[in-house]
Amino acid sequence: MANAERKSAPGWAERVERLARLVPGLGPYQDREGLREADKRIRTYLAESLAGLARDLEPAQRALSEAGQVDRLPAVDRVGRLLRTAADRVRYASYGFAGVFDLHKIRERELATLHDFDARLMEALPELGERVRAVTAASERIEWFDQAARAADSALREFERTLDERDRLARGL
Repeated sequence: MANAERKSAPGWAERVERLARLVPGLGPYQDREGLREADKRIRTYLAESLAGLARDLEPAQRALSEAGQVDRLPAVDRVGRLLRTAADRVRYASYGFAGVFDLHKIRERELATLHDFDARLMEALPELGERVRAVTAASERIEWFDQAARAADSALREFERTLDERDRLARGL
């Protein structure tokens, strides 16, 4: 019986709970009145994490400068710029919950899809962190630097595509 329940598609409440568990200290939030605040806290956490990753590139910039590898600094700057841009986009993204208080304006399916995007963004953080740390580590092993910078750039572009999809959905709610 438990396996049958686990295999069924999760409903809206389960998706929201899964998303809430990704943010430390947030706890479950099923109260409709708290959705806007919870969404803001999720986005704030995500934005602060992205900004922190951008700051994590500072040792790479120093190492490359000290090693005289200034031709590689633009790649680090590009990754940092993409991280800061993503952080700002997340921080100032549409809530997507304007219709929660007027149930005729928003359908459960669209809201669940929005939460799925938020969960995908949160789940992408560890990989982005790995990619950024790889750039920093590769700043001391120049033979790996170009590959690490390309991988970080690629992961951030994928993150941006998810943000674009989320923005399109949120504007339509």
